[in-house]
Amino acid sequence: MKRIIWTRPAEDWAQDQKIVKLDLPVLRFPVTKQVCIPPQLPPKPCEVVLLTSRKAAEGFLGQTASIRDQLHKAEFVTFGMETYKFLVSQNLKARLIPVQNGKDFAHTLAAEMKKGPVVWFPRPAEPAFAIGDHLRAHNLEVHDIEMYRTEPIKHFEPEAMKKLCGEPSVVCFASPSTVKAFVDLIRSQDEARFYKFTAVVIGGTTLTSAQGYFPDVFQAAHPTLQSLWDKALEIARQETTPGKE
Repeated sequence: MKRIIWTRPAEDWAQDQKIVKLDLPVLRFPVTKQVCIPPQLPPKPCEVVLLTSRKAAEGFLGQTASIRDQLHKAEFVTFGMETYKFLVSQNLKARLIPVQNGKDFAHTLAAEMKKGPVVWFPRPAEPAFAIGDHLRAHNLEVHDIEMYRTEPIKHFEPEAMKKLCGEPSVVCFASPSTVKAFVDLIRSQDEARFYKFTAVVIGGTTLTSAQGYFPDVFQAAHPTLQSLWDKALEIARQETTPGKE
């Protein structure tokens, strides 16, 4: 089977190692890193908190311990099962909306939320979908709180680059920012090397980012890391690297 390249940030490995099987031909090659942003909390107390990832949930709760009593009065709303389970484990009032992505999450919230509650939205600096803007366009009071930003890793040792480009591979992308970082990295070496990579992406926004660079791009069945891995494994097993089984 072809090698699989896992590009998620090193900070996410504690979660990712539950999914990625290192006994298979896998190369961990983070191309981005996450930089925490000290949150600027709104002056109005929240009645609802929106969370789109466990990372944002953990970071937000870790940075707001001093107002934990206030947060216990709020409703925490998410669309991710892992995020929901984490919130419940923290004894918070949590609600799961059964949708698959941030865009559908925003549309569902806009349709069901009554005007009035003060909503806090802890999020990455560059979200895949502008949930806050969408809800504000529907006259909801939503305060965005930037928690972290993603930056490309700019320096790699020559041996690491040689290993990255050494053989045809299936490369996994979980965000548009990771696609951009990987594309810029390959371009810095040799534009023609894109033919060596088959891209597998987690969702529609990342799919759009990857198309046009890679000869073949496949989308996971669901916008989850498990589904991303499963699709990459399926493609890797279908495509055999010459000289390898």
